[in-house]
Amino acid sequence: MNAITFRGVGDVRLEEAPDPKVVDAGDVVIRITTSAICGSDLHQYHGRGGGLVEPGAVMGHEFMGVVEEVGAGVREVRAGDRVIVPFSVSCGTCEWCRERLPTQCTTTGRAVFGGRFGHVFPGGQAEYIRVPFADHLCEKVPADMSDEEAIFLGDILSTGYFCAENGGIRPGDSVAVFGAGPVGLLAMQSAQLFGPARLFAVDRVGYRLTRAEECGAEAVHLDRGDPGDQLRALTGGRGPDVVLECVGHETPFAQAIHAVRPGGTVSSVGVYVETSMGFPVREAFFKDLRLHMGICNARNYIKPLMPLVRRGKLTPTLIITHTMPLGEAPWGYAIFDRKQDQAIKVMLKP
Repeated sequence: MNAITFRGVGDVRLEEAPDPKVVDAGDVVIRITTSAICGSDLHQYHGRGGGLVEPGAVMGHEFMGVVEEVGAGVREVRAGDRVIVPFSVSCGTCEWCRERLPTQCTTTGRAVFGGRFGHVFPGGQAEYIRVPFADHLCEKVPADMSDEEAIFLGDILSTGYFCAENGGIRPGDSVAVFGAGPVGLLAMQSAQLFGPARLFAVDRVGYRLTRAEECGAEAVHLDRGDPGDQLRALTGGRGPDVVLECVGHETPFAQAIHAVRPGGTVSSVGVYVETSMGFPVREAFFKDLRLHMGICNARNYIKPLMPLVRRGKLTPTLIITHTMPLGEAPWGYAIFDRKQDQAIKVMLKP
């Protein structure tokens, strides 16, 4: 099959990869109809995070498609079913899966499709993929939902909602979102569900801030001064009640803590690949802050969020800027990484 493979820092290619097959009784093989390039893929693209995936590894953890082959032990999924799958691989039966923390799955070792943690499972930027634990991982997609409406339930829409939910937003709150990339934009949409009076988007990329305004946010441009000072000026000197950090870097994390009001909440879902970083602990302590951070357990959110998309309460398609054949993925990585051609979300079609 054709697949996008990792060959080195800044080097992904369309190559031939082995066709996936059913290995265990709980497996299915899915023919991929749509996949996407995620900001987390750029960590591997840059070689960040304490080691690279092996050369030749198939990339990607955002994908959906149609079940083609079914293992003998699969009961809930049939050939021909159209399904979405979360980005993390979990068994559904270990201690942490039973605690609704599938990203901590001990059976798979916190594995991610197309990632280097835990057991290695090839990714979804390909024509086909093997999905283990299919009865647990696969969620059927209604016929009235397009791929573009459904695919982000497996990762970034669930992550954006998780970030907003962890912020404890109350009606009338002011909310600032640091990072107007794909996750940040979907966090903005999700935050609106909780009834904030004002929503701010903090970024320095003009076209991303324009898209944030389409999500109902007021733009705060990083090149116009300290974001905390700007946000306090916009909120009567208080600072926002809730800050959602959607970047995953030391600088915006620290800026979020400095910007939020005393007694406020910082919710962080940015993927931190560094093992250590500076933390403004004195500021956080004396401001009586609440901090909630972690990786989204997307499997828990796919089913609850699906009706919100179907009824137009969430419109994830708003973030899509490019759709291209699988073979053009190297170009898609390049423009997404370099913020060229106004790229926000790049979709791939095998």
